[in-house]
Amino acid sequence: MRKRRMILGALIGGATTGAVGFFLGKNLTRSPEPLEQAVRLPPFSMPTSSGGLFHSDTIADRVIIINFWATWCAPCRKEIPLLIATQAIHRGSIAVIGIAIDELEAVQIFEDEIGLDYISLVGKTPAFALLEKFGNSGQLPFTLVFDKRRNLRFKKTGEIKAHDIDHWVNALL
Repeated sequence: MRKRRMILGALIGGATTGAVGFFLGKNLTRSPEPLEQAVRLPPFSMPTSSGGLFHSDTIADRVIIINFWATWCAPCRKEIPLLIATQAIHRGSIAVIGIAIDELEAVQIFEDEIGLDYISLVGKTPAFALLEKFGNSGQLPFTLVFDKRRNLRFKKTGEIKAHDIDHWVNALL
């Protein structure tokens, strides 16, 4: 009887460990995948870091990468050079938009240090509202990728890597 309980316990423990491992491996470390449900980029306006006002409807016929970030977020700072390079390589076909959830002065100092040259927006309240529309409660960095028809095709919470950009570019251009 005791031997049966030990075997049953081992089987249940093994099954539980396997299920937890499957969940963690599949959901926490996966690469960004295409979304099955059609979600569109809503029209929005936000202040730019240079003092202007940006309207999302001014971008047409390009893939749009929106990256939510902050100067105090280490993974955010690390991925920005990749976004700068993406904008430079694909200037006519991809529009990169950075949305900083931060203070304007801190953003401007960082932009000058790193040479950020893509569309840069700043605003905590409107940024959080946009984050919520796409199911994010404030985790940074957060990246959304829209096709030329403004349909959300990919999203990723966490630092983006070169292979993410390659995957998105190959799928959408």
